[in-house]
Amino acid sequence: MSDVEPLIKRELQWMALGVLENRDLAELALYRVRRRRIKRAVKLVGAVFVAAFAVVGLVAAIHGTSALIGNKSGQVSQSSTDALSSMTLQSQIEGLTSDYPITWEQSVGDTGAISKAGGLGDTLGGLTAQGLKVSWEQCNGAQCPITWTLSVINNTGDIVSVNPALMIFVNHSPVVSASRPTTVTPGGSAVLVYNFPEFQSSLKPSAGASWQWNWFLTSLN
Repeated sequence: MSDVEPLIKRELQWMALGVLENRDLAELALYRVRRRRIKRAVKLVGAVFVAAFAVVGLVAAIHGTSALIGNKSGQVSQSSTDALSSMTLQSQIEGLTSDYPITWEQSVGDTGAISKAGGLGDTLGGLTAQGLKVSWEQCNGAQCPITWTLSVINNTGDIVSVNPALMIFVNHSPVVSASRPTTVTPGGSAVLVYNFPEFQSSLKPSAGASWQWNWFLTSLN
């Protein structure tokens, strides 16, 4: 028995205490040993799965709590930040915002116009201009209005699809115009951004030049 592993030896010792006639003790011991090993393996695998699920649940709970705390402290996702920035931009453009004086020019100055010229508060094709923000940059020794952001709102009960154009004047002479097609649902608003980077390379206004603007509608075709 010295060569038999301890577990089998113990089984044989236990069975020797009982009455087992006409039975092969070695075969019965090996069977019981295999069954006990299988049970241990099943319990071990089960314990591993339970531990793994517990770790995953703990990590998920910590992550969810961190996200909740982050949102409460003012940390929002990138998509939420973009949406808030857009809403903030629209809500801030009320009236005229400009570092330098500009005025409204009544003349359309464009043969492609299908509407009269408008300013802030005017309604063309169902859209009403409610705000204008002008951003200035250095331009050949003077300041030029490079970016114009026009906020419009649809106060009608219909979907409005138009092509608003912005005309820029210097000393009451038209310089450039650009259009931005847009579709606005009833009660909705839109922000139209017009950029004129060519001012920095081609325009040479005098230091005392006066700037004017208007907006009008052009054909969508």
